[in-house]
Amino acid sequence: MTKTVVIGSTGRQGGAVTDLLLERGHEVVAYVRSGESPAAKKLSARGARLAVGDLADPEALQRACAGAEAVFGLSVPFGEGGKDEEVAQGRLLVDTVVRLGAHLVYSSVRGGDRMEATSIDHADSKQIIEAYLRERPVRATVLGPVYFMENALNLGFSQLGDGMLANPLTPGKPLDQVTVLDIAGMAVHAVENPDEFVGERIDIASDRITGQEAARILSDVLGQEIPYQQMPLDMVRQWAGDEVATMFENFENNTDFLDIDALHAKYPAVRWHSYADWAKTVDWDRALAG
Repeated sequence: MTKTVVIGSTGRQGGAVTDLLLERGHEVVAYVRSGESPAAKKLSARGARLAVGDLADPEALQRACAGAEAVFGLSVPFGEGGKDEEVAQGRLLVDTVVRLGAHLVYSSVRGGDRMEATSIDHADSKQIIEAYLRERPVRATVLGPVYFMENALNLGFSQLGDGMLANPLTPGKPLDQVTVLDIAGMAVHAVENPDEFVGERIDIASDRITGQEAARILSDVLGQEIPYQQMPLDMVRQWAGDEVATMFENFENNTDFLDIDALHAKYPAVRWHSYADWAKTVDWDRALAG
């Protein structure tokens, strides 16, 4: 049993990691903004110890991580302070883990190990954090997830609540995607096998799928016709801003895909999910109710 601190335990990534750690019998410290939220109370009822704070509070983070053998961490983009705020979060996390000598499993983004300006702040911030991490004497494993399957659950963007799957990519454009279930699988595997994973950086994807294929799968799972609708980029800029629109422009032009078969063969313990596998795990009645 490994004592592990999970940053953002009530969020999608941290929640998936917390669930799997508890399922596998580990001692979990859930680092949450509020111990009174329904999600935090559920974690406490399941056996996680709550530690309250945020990624800008060095004292709270130090207290939460004291005595831990491992820390699953991430930094949060799209805050009021923008890229600088996220970079500060990442540096504080790294510095805290260095002082305590724990094993940091950091969830970054694919390409975060490069130093190439992308005009996408939430990607550029990860590059800066990873560069800082490489300079520090930290025992770390870095995961580089691609586009999240769970983004389809953002009904305001995907329009699944209106009976369609909307996305800015052309219908036949492949996109590497990952589910937080597989991020959790890889993170927990790293926590349980530090000698194998310390010093490793691993880009991760669960499946490669087009918008048309995703819509067909969702049609089968939901038992209703879900057509694919390409969303104009001008609409994306209006709804989500230039950063998100640029991200999808890059996805449309991308020809650099992961070798998913080799990745899954190397790490079979993760128990990878295809897009269809993931879709079958979702409580769609609840998801579509918003």
